[in-house]
Amino acid sequence: MKPVQFGVVAMSVLLTACNTLPEGRWQEVGPASPITLDIKNDRIAANAGCNRLIGSVKMYGDQLVVEQLASTLMMCHGEAAKKEEALKQLLGDKPRVQMSGDQLILSTNTSSYVFNKQPNMEDGVTRFIYVAPEKTQCTGIAPMECLQIRESEEDPWTLFYGNIEGFEFTPGTAYRLRIKEFDVPNPPADASSKRWILDLVVEQEWVDNQ
Repeated sequence: MKPVQFGVVAMSVLLTACNTLPEGRWQEVGPASPITLDIKNDRIAANAGCNRLIGSVKMYGDQLVVEQLASTLMMCHGEAAKKEEALKQLLGDKPRVQMSGDQLILSTNTSSYVFNKQPNMEDGVTRFIYVAPEKTQCTGIAPMECLQIRESEEDPWTLFYGNIEGFEFTPGTAYRLRIKEFDVPNPPADASSKRWILDLVVEQEWVDNQ
């Protein structure tokens, strides 16, 4: 994870300190597997690509204070484990909250993270999909690798050419995901009319193919 340096951000946008809870769904800007935050009714749910972290949240001045943080118990490996530890550190350090339109910045003495406001997840269509542990060769605009997905364990695998926002695929790991589907108004001719956003990693399992 490469935190965005606050000094650079402050030069490019006009920021205002925030002393009210920034409710909504927020997604980190930049990484292929971004942190997501869901803040509503004094509760926060956070995910960095593996476990779901849940706790109570309040504003004290311009600081976000998270308490009673609990976590699901999936095993996280490699970069995913490092990102999750960094997320726990961020939430535990009472970050300062700053807002600029639909952009949220959480900053501590050592780092700063930038988030963009996301659609209301309650407005999306809920879908559950399985993701195969290996990608396969496919051809879109150019040759590429596609995820293999299906909605039921009895269904054959189908190629998925698009992107699941907030999801980072690790080869050798099988997943079951809960996603939210949104319509994309006036999509380009070569783009999907649907937008998929990761809502929850329901299950993940390392598959030994040897």
